[in-house]
Amino acid sequence: MIKRLFTLTIMILILLVSSTLSFASSHHYYTSQKFSNGKTAKYVLLNLNATDISPAMGLANNKILAADSLQNIVNTRAIEGKKAFAAVNGTYFSAYNGVPVPYGTIIDKGKLLHIGNYGAVLGITKDKKLVIDNLKIEITGSIDGVENQYYTWGINHPRTEPDAIMIFTPDFAGSTQMPDAQNVIVRNGKVAQKNSGNTAIPSDGFVISFNPSMHYLMERFNIGSTVDYTPEFLSTRENATEADHAVWKDVVYAVGAGPSLILNNTITADGAKEGFTEAKINTQRSQRSFVGYREDGRVIIGTVANASITELSQICKELNLKSAMNLDGGASSALLYNGSYKTNPGRNINNALIFFE
Repeated sequence: MIKRLFTLTIMILILLVSSTLSFASSHHYYTSQKFSNGKTAKYVLLNLNATDISPAMGLANNKILAADSLQNIVNTRAIEGKKAFAAVNGTYFSAYNGVPVPYGTIIDKGKLLHIGNYGAVLGITKDKKLVIDNLKIEITGSIDGVENQYYTWGINHPRTEPDAIMIFTPDFAGSTQMPDAQNVIVRNGKVAQKNSGNTAIPSDGFVISFNPSMHYLMERFNIGSTVDYTPEFLSTRENATEADHAVWKDVVYAVGAGPSLILNNTITADGAKEGFTEAKINTQRSQRSFVGYREDGRVIIGTVANASITELSQICKELNLKSAMNLDGGASSALLYNGSYKTNPGRNINNALIFFE
C-alpha cells in the first residue's frame, strides 16, 4: 500500500513538473479576468521578446480600400513557415458609406500605408522594441533631387477638399477615386504621365493627386523628372525628446487609433485632448478593444464589454501595462486566438494587428 502511494505521488509530481515546463515554454496564452471595477477583460498575453514570435499588420484583401472578416484578414496575411496565433482588430475605418478606408496610421513591413495624425499609435521596431505615442507624420516631396518641392495631406485616402493633395500607392486600390484631381503618375521613380480625374495606380510606382485649387503645382513636374517623397515622424506629446521622434524611423509595424489609455506609466484616457469628438469614444460605455505592453516587452491584446475609456485605462493599469491604447470598438471589436474567436466581431473590418509564431 505504501509503495503504491509513493508511486502515485511520484507520478503526480512528474505530471505537475511536465505541466509547469509546458506552460513555462509557451510564449503566449489566452485568459479571461475580472477586475476591481467589475469589468471582465478577455485577453492574450504574449512575449514579443521570444525569437519565434513576429508581429504584422493585416489588411482586408491586402488593400487599404476593403473590408473583410478578421479570420480572413489573418488567413490572407500569411508568413511562410509561421502560424498566426493571435489577432485583434486595428484602427477605425469608414464602416457605413461603402468606402471602407481607415482613419488611423498604418505601417507594414516598414512601408507607410496610411496616416492618421490624431489619437495614439503603437509602433514596433525591427528589433521588436515597443512604443505608444501621440504622433504627427508630415510628408514632403522632392523633384530631381531638390527637396520640399511639394507636400501632401496624406497617403491612400481620397479627399474632396479643393486644396487636398494625396499620394496613392498600389496598396490602396486599382484607382485613385479623386475625380476632380489632376495627377502625376510616377513609375520606377520617374514621372511617366500627367492626366486628370480618377486614374489607375501603377504597380511599380505611385500617383500624386492635386485637387482643383492646387492644380498650379502640376507645372513643377516634367515627364522624366525624378520624384520621391519622405515622411517625417514627430511625437506631439508634451516634453517629447529627440529620441521620441527618432524611434519612429526604425518602426516596421504600426497601427494608430486611440485615445491613449496609459503613456509611460501615466493614465491619460483623454479623447478630446487627442482629437476625438464623439461621445461614444470619449465618454460612453461600449464594446472596446485595446493593446498595450509591459516594461519587460510582453504585449497584451484584448477586449472588454460595456466599458468607458476611463474604465479601460484602469484595467490596463491593473494589467501592469507601461503604455496602452484603445483600438476601434463597437461592432468592430474582435479577438482571435489559435483559430477561434474569443470576441466575435459584428461586421467586417479594414485592418488588424496579428502575431505569428
